[in-house]
Parts: sequence; structure tokens; C-alpha cells
Amino acid sequence: MSARAPVVLLAGPGGRRLEALALQAAAEVVCGPGFDPESPAARRVFRREHPDLMVAAPERRRRVNPPPFEETDGKETTLPTALVRAVAADATRLPYEAPRRAIVLLDVDRTEPAAFSALLKILEEPPAKTRFLLTATRPRLLPPTILSRVTLRPVPGGTREETAASLRSRGMGEAEAEARATFSPHDVDEAAELDVVEARVVRDALLEAVSGVFLTGALSWSLALGTLLGADDGTEAVRRLQLLAQLLRDAAAAPVDPAGRYVLFRERFADLARLGAAPAAKLLDAASGALALAASLTDSRRNVKLATEAFALGL
Repeated sequence: MSARAPVVLLAGPGGRRLEALALQAAAEVVCGPGFDPESPAARRVFRREHPDLMVAAPERRRRVNPPPFEETDGKETTLPTALVRAVAADATRLPYEAPRRAIVLLDVDRTEPAAFSALLKILEEPPAKTRFLLTATRPRLLPPTILSRVTLRPVPGGTREETAASLRSRGMGEAEAEARATFSPHDVDEAAELDVVEARVVRDALLEAVSGVFLTGALSWSLALGTLLGADDGTEAVRRLQLLAQLLRDAAAAPVDPAGRYVLFRERFADLARLGAAPAAKLLDAASGALALAASLTDSRRNVKLATEAFALGL
């Protein structure tokens, strides 16, 4: 994937997939167009060891050669303001040995709001010897000022069938591959690393709570659903809202699809069919609302809690 533009934003589903593509583009920046993937320099980029590669990300374990910055002990859910400012200050430094430096900013849609002004400064006039590669699964959360400074490259996600096939090609059993692809259909690496047991626990808790909301109308179930959707951070809340939307769509389909051909979570078909006793229009409206909320959420924990609680109480 070419990265000749000064600032490129890779946008689409699957954070791990986007990260791998950004690293491939970074290798082209550091090694030059038409580089040999087996060359020593390229191998160092892919191993994240090249001195002219920098990776800034919300999680410490994903960072490579970050400049010194004052790091807090908080939960790693956002790209810290202090890190973005440090990257901005370091961006003009010349390469050590390559023609250009590659600075990769992962999950920029999870940037702290206070950091956008610092990010804008380096994107407005990027240094001649530096190329910036950004990734975002929710680019609509980025301010228009940032989006106007990037070359947007949409990256369509894979299908559930493609992800399952890739997992099987890695030696995974058919049942496990299907289960993982159901929860993470667009990114084979995320699917491979998924904690399936935990994913099922969350799914089943959401299904129980939303069934209580629609079938009993009890306020306690609405409060329980709001708590489940709020999660610990915006990124997890988005995943849960998207999961809830799929469960609601499955429930709407189950009564008219006894064979389960169009139901994604077929292993819970009986419970989905029970929820499907509610009017299909209400279920589909709620699914649309969940997806709309997921698309608009920020990573502010307080805003996430308030938004998801209001959504659940409004069902």
C-alpha cells in the first residue's frame, strides 16, 4: 500500500488489520517504493525495531520508539495528550539512516480531545523528511480540521465467511473458527486473539437484559442493560452496542426464519425467537438506534455512561 502522501489515514473496520496495513506502508516510507520485504531494513520495520519507525498508540504495548513524555497510570483507552504533544515536538527530527521517517498514529479516533490541537499542528505542515500514517475504525469522530489535512484511504473489511476461512487455514477447527468470526467478522487477527468465553458471557448478558426490557418492560432491566452497555470505555461500549444491534436484528429475523439461515447467533436461536415475540419494527428501530449511538460515541467515560443509560431507558 503506497504511502507517498505526507499524511495518510487508513479507515475501516478491524483495528489490528489497519495496524498491519499501516506497518506495511511504513516499510515503504522507510525502505522506498518497490522495497524487498526480505531486506534487512524491511524486516526491522516489520519487527518494529527500525530507528526511523515510530508508533504511537493508546496502549503501551503497541508503541515503538515513542519520544519521552509524562505518562499517567490511568486505563489505556485513549491516545494521551502528552504523547501526541511529544510526537509533535519530535516530528521534525531527521531520519537516522533511511530517506524518510515513518510516524504511525494508531486509533486516532481514540485521541483525547485536548490533543487534537497538537495533532493539527504537525499535520498542517508535515516535515519534508517525515510521513504520517494514521488509522481509525471510526473516522467520523475526528474533527473536520483533522480530516481536511489527511489523504483518506478507506479499507473495506473482510466478510465473516472470509474471516472464518482464514482462521481454518491457520489450523483452527470449523466450530471455533465460525464462533470467532461471528464475534469479529472483519479482522482475522482480532478474531484469532478473541476471548470467546468472555465474548459469549457479554453476549448472553446483553440478550438477557434486552429480552427483559422488551418482554417485561421492567425498569430494572433497562437499568441493567444501560450498565452493561456503558462498559469501561468508549471503545468497548461501541462493541457492545454493535453486538446488541446484531442480537436485535437476529431476534427480528428468528420468527420468520425457523431454519436460522439469516440469524448470526444461531446457538442462541431459542432465546432470540422468544425475544422475537416483540414487534419486529420496535426491534429493528432499537437496532438502528444502537448503531447510531455507537457511531457517535466519544471515548469520554462519563459521556459513554450517560449516553448508554439514556439509550436503554428510552427503549
